[in-house]
Amino acid sequence: MKTLCAAAALLCAATGPANAGQPFEESLVECAVLIELMTGEQTPVSGQSAELEYFVGTAANMRAEAVGRSDANYVERTAAEKRQVWHDRWDAGQWDYPENREDLVEWWTYCFKFAEHLEVEGPTPFD
Repeated sequence: MKTLCAAAALLCAATGPANAGQPFEESLVECAVLIELMTGEQTPVSGQSAELEYFVGTAANMRAEAVGRSDANYVERTAAEKRQVWHDRWDAGQWDYPENREDLVEWWTYCFKFAEHLEVEGPTPFD
């Protein structure tokens, strides 16, 4: 868990991704997928980790917002495509090495700023 929190803190240090100009619903799905992949698609135990609850809640809220702006079929289809895109990006960018994670850092930061702007964040870990 400490690794997850350290990784999240590390990732929150940049501006925005180059192709974040895509439609809102596509960005919502892509961000949800990224968060899910970075958290290991975990289901938090209530009260055990406020940070994980925040990440997982934000991803779930972003998916729900995307469904509201489009439909469930679009969200599921796009999520499957984006999941593969992120796996490919991870491999191509050699992101196992922290010095190669700039694009990932930019996306992570963009996603949480986007969630904050749309007011779809999960429960804040500071409550």
